[in-house]
Amino acid sequence: MNYGGRGKALENMIETSNRQYSFQNRAVIQKIPTPVKVLNINSRTGKITNGFYEKKSTVDYIGNYKGQAIAFDAKETRIETRFDLSNVKKHQYHYLKNWAANGGIAFLIIYFNSLDEAYYLPYGLLNEYWQGRLKGKRKSIPYQKIAKEEYKISSQGLVLLDYLEIIDRVFSL
Repeated sequence: MNYGGRGKALENMIETSNRQYSFQNRAVIQKIPTPVKVLNINSRTGKITNGFYEKKSTVDYIGNYKGQAIAFDAKETRIETRFDLSNVKKHQYHYLKNWAANGGIAFLIIYFNSLDEAYYLPYGLLNEYWQGRLKGKRKSIPYQKIAKEEYKISSQGLVLLDYLEIIDRVFSL
């Protein structure tokens, strides 16, 4: 991939991809803002100087692809050998669980920063390790379980992270 200057790199790549999906009439995927209660705004700059999160949000993105409701969260990690489940908040897990239980497609996009690799993590695999953690097993998902070739997200032109290509294959859409 090699898209220098990372920071909010994953979010920017997903936003660019989602704009392309919309432009190509392939899908409608929206970033869900976290609800913030603004307490003070700098009248000179218009910037928020004080505020707090009103409530827990859902996940980062929801949308529609080929008539299928999709919901996912984007996660980055600097650890090369695993993805720590502590990166997924309880309310996010429950939202994805409910989404999948109601017929939607639920997943995570996991970006391994130092490896410059992004993967689609299906809800089923997240759930398997989440339930294991509750029973005293691993608190992370090993890289080898995530880094399957069929789940590796690649770029297609201006679609920097073509996660819909994986959804097409996994769900035969």
